[in-house]
Amino acid sequence: MRYIAAIALLMSVLALGAVPLPSYYYTYAQISDMLTDYQAQHPDIAEKVLIGHSQEDNVPIYAMRITGDIAQEQYKPALLFIGQVHAEEVLGVQITMSEIAEILANRQQRPYSEWLNTLDIWFIPTLNPEGHNVVTANPEMDRSYRKNKRDANGNGIFDYDPRVGYDEDGVDLNRNMSFNWVHGDTLFAPTTTATPELYDYYRGHAPMSESESQALAQLCEERRFIYSIVWHSSRTGNLSEKCYYPFNWKQVRPSPDLSFATSIANGMAATIVKEDGSGTYEPSPNLSRKGATHDWMYQQFGTFQTLIECGTSNLQPDSTLMVDTVQRCSNATRWLLNRALRTSDLPSNSLLTGVITDAVTGEGLVAEIIIEERHAPWFRPRLSYENGRYYRPLATGMYTLRVRKKGYFDEVVQAGVFNSNWTTRNVQLTPKQPATMCGRILNGDSEIPALIVIGDVYVDSLSVNGNYVYEGFEGEYPITIHADGYFPYIGTVNLAPGVNNHSFQLSPINLVFEEDWEDGLDGWDINGPWVLQDELSVSGSAITDSWGGNGFYAQNCDVWIQTQSPVNLPTGVNCLLSFDSHLYTEYEYDPVMVQLSADGDEWTTLWTDSGQKDWWQRIYVDLSEYSGAHYLRFRLTDQSTHIELTDPGWTIDNIRIFSGTAVSNDDHSSPQIGSYALYPNIPNPFNPTTTISFANAQPSAVKLEIFNIKGQKVRTLVDEMLGAGTHKVVWDGDDDQGQSVSSGLYLYRLSAPDFVKTRKMMLVK
Repeated sequence: MRYIAAIALLMSVLALGAVPLPSYYYTYAQISDMLTDYQAQHPDIAEKVLIGHSQEDNVPIYAMRITGDIAQEQYKPALLFIGQVHAEEVLGVQITMSEIAEILANRQQRPYSEWLNTLDIWFIPTLNPEGHNVVTANPEMDRSYRKNKRDANGNGIFDYDPRVGYDEDGVDLNRNMSFNWVHGDTLFAPTTTATPELYDYYRGHAPMSESESQALAQLCEERRFIYSIVWHSSRTGNLSEKCYYPFNWKQVRPSPDLSFATSIANGMAATIVKEDGSGTYEPSPNLSRKGATHDWMYQQFGTFQTLIECGTSNLQPDSTLMVDTVQRCSNATRWLLNRALRTSDLPSNSLLTGVITDAVTGEGLVAEIIIEERHAPWFRPRLSYENGRYYRPLATGMYTLRVRKKGYFDEVVQAGVFNSNWTTRNVQLTPKQPATMCGRILNGDSEIPALIVIGDVYVDSLSVNGNYVYEGFEGEYPITIHADGYFPYIGTVNLAPGVNNHSFQLSPINLVFEEDWEDGLDGWDINGPWVLQDELSVSGSAITDSWGGNGFYAQNCDVWIQTQSPVNLPTGVNCLLSFDSHLYTEYEYDPVMVQLSADGDEWTTLWTDSGQKDWWQRIYVDLSEYSGAHYLRFRLTDQSTHIELTDPGWTIDNIRIFSGTAVSNDDHSSPQIGSYALYPNIPNPFNPTTTISFANAQPSAVKLEIFNIKGQKVRTLVDEMLGAGTHKVVWDGDDDQGQSVSSGLYLYRLSAPDFVKTRKMMLVK
């Protein structure tokens, strides 16, 4: 390796001399100018990229992208190196700037030339430029400043304090990420009562609230990095000279890829000699849940990011030690870049890659890449690039690869991953045929509005008057139809290619039991800290298992609410329990459940769930097999044993037990629409345009016309022979002469052989 160019670049700055923060630490202005110069000097391989702006001062956040033939999008494996997140931790800025200079100066040499040919390399010298300015451009302000400059207390003033840990404003960006954000510190919360660091770890008022976090998220969405390093330094020295990777919370909750992440961190740590020469950096999995960047990047994108605490508690050392630290730490970057190469001198470079394509057209597809042996329910989908190329770093071994995309059949293949070269598995996905589902939601002959959920798609805007249209693909899908005051339909639909007609009959409910929490807790026995509150509810009040304190359920808890008196369940009818659930517990380990008991001693569990599902969901539990008097219980248990791994818990609203019927009127084996259908326009009222949908079962002559309230024809939208299927037409509010019509009520009429249907719509200007 040649380090001469990088050292010379750093030493040229050292001659500037020392000020309260030594001037050999780059200012933001210097960073920006240097990146501009690098792009001008190496336009074919270097690009200064604006990725966002800082939260309070709107300072541009720049990245330097380095790759061969930079003008071409080649979808190479992407790596990200972040120099600074916390303002006072300036060593990482120096490291990344040195590495940029080193790669550019040695572009013709191996392995630099191989990195450029094979990899897409990104550096963000500072993700927190406004905090960096507090420390470097204004050293008289606060050299110990950590956060961005968010006006956290809302007084319109930047509140900082030169003492360590007393800066009231700002958000700690390494606590602001959405994964486990809830476990970060709130405003003014001390990390411990024994330290003065009262404000320095504030997580922000909401996950991903800061523009810096959003800028990083957007870049990661676009580039889908496989490896990353984020540089930090430990103020106390307690965490110094360590490499942290995702994760093994409390040493009992490992990530699915823990062993592989360990091997990556071990490899990097072994290349960095400690400042005192006593050994090398120490690898360690992240043990705590705090909304940190490295856990978030793994959960969101499958990125293996290592947080390296460089240097010691001497965060801003003298020039000689700074240069020495930069050179020692840069070994980790070189190791990681070499590990990402197709062929490498390292003992391991195992990686699974390939291209996902449409089996009919051959076009590349953005699809979900699932490694069954390394999957978790809390993963965000790991996606291929727009051209279908994907990369998944994996340890050597045999894996089951499942590729999934909406509108295509899943494809499952086996892949053996080995060292010495990448393993390639190309996958073709067979497209499903388009399928339209339409029909009516009825009670007797009356159409009723409903919310229809088909698979994971909500179809509500077209069901205002009981009619609905769903544009999807062939296949079997779960379906739930909710209609206020009516018994829900819960089942499956099998959609054939083409047009499918499914109409449903829902009966009014017969209410057996109801609890909306508006009259207090009478009628319930409670075990644990359950309380009523109105801050988190569907409407009015709701009951929550943990409220106040730190807002989490207790370690090893077993808490429940149950009816004081049994509920008399009807015999021989369809009977459902419904309730609204807002859930946040540890996946798999801390289940919530619904239970029934005839005697209050022996309980039968009818439904259970766990995980972060912190939005309101309507849950249905079938009680049809039970009759007579039964107690009803809602229960949460924590299985943290001897360690504290708890979450915000469970909130429940609108409990109901009712009977009724819900049936499909159609023969699902040969789905066809009866004749014609005209659906409600969307939106309605509208301005300036609205979409009108209609369907015909057979090829036929169809006419769609618009009339004013006087019955005068305004516009003919369709007058032609159409093939069978569902059709959509947009009306722009103009008449047949191209003149804009006035606000008011209009009628649209579909005419076909033996069919006429008219509906109303409102134009509002």
